[in-house]
Amino acid sequence: MRKRGEKIVKGRAGWHKANEVRRIRVMMTIIAVTLCVSVAAGAVLFWVEVKQPFSKPAAASAAASSKSASSNGALPVYDNSYNLLIVNSSNGLKSDFSVQLAGYNGVEVDARILPALRKMVEDAKEDGYALKLTKGYVDAKEQDSLYNAAVQNLIKKQGYSQVRAQNEVQSTVGRGGFNENQTGMAVEFTSESLPANGDFTATKEYKWLLKNSVQYGFILRYPDNKAAMTGMFFNPRHFRYVGSANAVKMREYSMCLEEYATYMIKQSPR
Repeated sequence: MRKRGEKIVKGRAGWHKANEVRRIRVMMTIIAVTLCVSVAAGAVLFWVEVKQPFSKPAAASAAASSKSASSNGALPVYDNSYNLLIVNSSNGLKSDFSVQLAGYNGVEVDARILPALRKMVEDAKEDGYALKLTKGYVDAKEQDSLYNAAVQNLIKKQGYSQVRAQNEVQSTVGRGGFNENQTGMAVEFTSESLPANGDFTATKEYKWLLKNSVQYGFILRYPDNKAAMTGMFFNPRHFRYVGSANAVKMREYSMCLEEYATYMIKQSPR
């Protein structure tokens, strides 16, 4: 009886051992499958991140963001040696700079910006915004006359010293050759319904320009918060052509022309 019992005990021990082995095998299989699934999921996520198969192409998104942007493909594109030309109180126009003048709506501008300017004004009108051009190209001699007249006005009527008056006027009018009115790339606007001395910032035309002008390559040249860098006081009427690609980036980066031109120089390979 004992011998027979001993055989039964040994059989049960073997059965427990076999069960334990089976459990270990099952656990190992589960772990292996889990690892395979995790690796596969990681590979899929990596592929999606890199290839982005479900995202819209950047060009398509940019085109869809604005009616104006999608319609400007035919506008001419110029080199940044032209687009990012800087003229201010510290940077005068080079002697070899030439303007290709063309008339539009009662003002003269550089012919190279005319296609973009015309399209912007016409698209604004189509949308119900009546933009009126008030200033374009001004030659250096006429600019000096405006500058000197403004200086004398401050001296005679407000008692400014010569130096103080010159500094003040340089930040509003500018001397001939040191003002971008001589480039033909700058224009000033008003609304057709606005009185001569009215506040342009309160008009729907100004708001339209702030929103849409970059799509045509124009920027608000002298923003209120950039006077220290531009050297000019805030002028809501003054817009400058820089090319649409640059204009869009300048808005995105919140940069004025001086800042952006410096940034682009640093980005260029040496």
